[in-house]
Amino acid sequence: MRLCRCLPIILPVPQPGTNRRVASATPVASDGMYEVVLLRHGETLGYDGDHGLTPRGEEQARARGKALAAEIAPGARVLMPHARTSRATATAVTLRAALVAEGVDESLLGELYAEPHVDNLRFSLDGEVVDTSVAVSARLALPDGHDDDWVREYDRFDSDYREVAAAGGPIEFWVRNPTLYFEPPQLGALRLWLGIETLGSRLRDAGAALALVCTHSAPMRAFAATTFGVDLGEPENLEPIRVRVGEGVDAGTARVDYRDRTVTTRIPTPPAWFDRAWLDSYGR
Repeated sequence: MRLCRCLPIILPVPQPGTNRRVASATPVASDGMYEVVLLRHGETLGYDGDHGLTPRGEEQARARGKALAAEIAPGARVLMPHARTSRATATAVTLRAALVAEGVDESLLGELYAEPHVDNLRFSLDGEVVDTSVAVSARLALPDGHDDDWVREYDRFDSDYREVAAAGGPIEFWVRNPTLYFEPPQLGALRLWLGIETLGSRLRDAGAALALVCTHSAPMRAFAATTFGVDLGEPENLEPIRVRVGEGVDAGTARVDYRDRTVTTRIPTPPAWFDRAWLDSYGR
């Protein structure tokens, strides 16, 4: 199955002596249809700060880039937003390089850009909304015996920062337990939907119909749980959730494919108890 199937594409005959793709006329979204592929970042060096990728994490991103390159239609323009953490940024950089190495026309790949809607799990620290990598750095800088409410809550969430965190233990706690200082799972899912919805106009402006988004397991897990009605566990590194907007009854619907599940759903609107203006402006 090829990505970005919004319009029929006639594949040109490859030039002799090369196995690189030859770009055809650039396909664009038809009737507002577009596809967003959500990808969890690659394996990171740790969860005790804002770290980049391990060599294995870089290889995971290259492998996913190779697989996606085989699916992307020749001539398709692609946007590549990412979360603002070091690990999501590094994943996007490596993924883009892998796409180019596999023959995707670099001129058709949009420049990488940070998109706050797809950020990592957020935390309220001293009244300021921050990334959890900022919160954990503040937590670890405190002396022993510090017993503020937010510290106790963070310690319930994670006190390992390595293997347990990598396996999704903290995110499982977050999905299943109400908290006071972490953004709720419902909000994590809704802002990911806002990011997907916002991409529609940006893709149209770029003459594109496909976005590859490097993000984090927390919003992805909440997104999947609220979409399918069950917690499906931690996304693997570089595991995709595919969202095809406008493939249902109308432009306000989306088809979501994840593992062996598919559902068509309406794109949700944040309820009144969330401040849409704040969500749209945060991080910009």
